[in-house]
Amino acid sequence: MVEQEFAARGIEGHTSAEVDKVGEDAVRYTDGTARPFDLLIAFPPYVAAVDHPDLPHDDRGFLRTLSATRQVQGHPQIYAPGDAGDFPVKQAFLAFLQADAVADHIDTVVALELPYRPSPFEPVSMCVTEMPDKATFAQVPLEETRDPALPVRASADAGDLYRVGTSPLWRLGKKALGVYLPVRFRAGRPFPGGRPWQAMQLALDGMCRTLATGPS
Repeated sequence: MVEQEFAARGIEGHTSAEVDKVGEDAVRYTDGTARPFDLLIAFPPYVAAVDHPDLPHDDRGFLRTLSATRQVQGHPQIYAPGDAGDFPVKQAFLAFLQADAVADHIDTVVALELPYRPSPFEPVSMCVTEMPDKATFAQVPLEETRDPALPVRASADAGDLYRVGTSPLWRLGKKALGVYLPVRFRAGRPFPGGRPWQAMQLALDGMCRTLATGPS
């Protein structure tokens, strides 16, 4: 989808290119090639913002967790949903899902409902990327690989849950979420619940069937 949008706009893209050195007017890559630039935009290092030296963490400072409950390894009373934890993809929707899994686990522990009946964190990436004339929607179930070179990938059995599509109507979908989520948060309620969420889910499912396609 990205390649198609780049081509339509005359943008040349290069994937799997690892930077070796940045000069005054060119970037050199590990394969020996170099590309000049007029303006260079770069992201900061992908590391944890806060250090927790007394807790188990990876080489980037992210806390090592149990995937299903987001409990810090060896410290069951501490949870690390969202950016603090070691799930490789940092995204708001994924953080919401992790927070729900944490809340469910805490509720079960406090209520002493044993044995624990899990409602574990199941990573599904969902995002809407806006462009001047339309927006691209993507819903991608993910799975961890434990391979440092490729830590996550699209789930092999994603099926109909994998969707991607481009349309001006997806801009309306993003605006609807922008209205709904703050209302739920201010009320102290989880985002995936209640009649408004059910109605929004039906609308999203309908848009997905109409506007999105699966992997080809």
